[in-house]
Amino acid sequence: MQVLPPILIAEDEEADIFFLRRAARKAGVQNPLIVVQDGQQAIDYLKDTDQQPGLVMLDLKMPRLSGFDVLEWLGTQPRFKQTPIVVLSSSADPGDMARALELGARDFITKPPNALDLERIVTGVHRRWCGSPDDKASEA
Repeated sequence: MQVLPPILIAEDEEADIFFLRRAARKAGVQNPLIVVQDGQQAIDYLKDTDQQPGLVMLDLKMPRLSGFDVLEWLGTQPRFKQTPIVVLSSSADPGDMARALELGARDFITKPPNALDLERIVTGVHRRWCGSPDDKASEA
């Protein structure tokens, strides 16, 4: 049996965490979800884990360290060079998007206002970044 890599979710809003978990479940995501509530916890988790995450979903505006701080730290860590990072933020600021992509995020998604749209986003993100090798081969 194949062990699926975890998905790290760095999000400080309890409601968003609830809906992300629910959306992942409804989308059939089998990967374990690791949830941290600020940028410092995200960095601490990544420093301490031996298991490479299959995906990092990162909010930008969090306490202690922001998503930008996490992106900057990840950029200094060769071990995470190939780890896809998707920013899922309430910010629709083009400057935030440009900066996040410049710092290494592979995608930037503005959080939708409702759970149904979030489920569609989670399904698409999972398929794109964590899909099986067969899924990725069919996309090529």
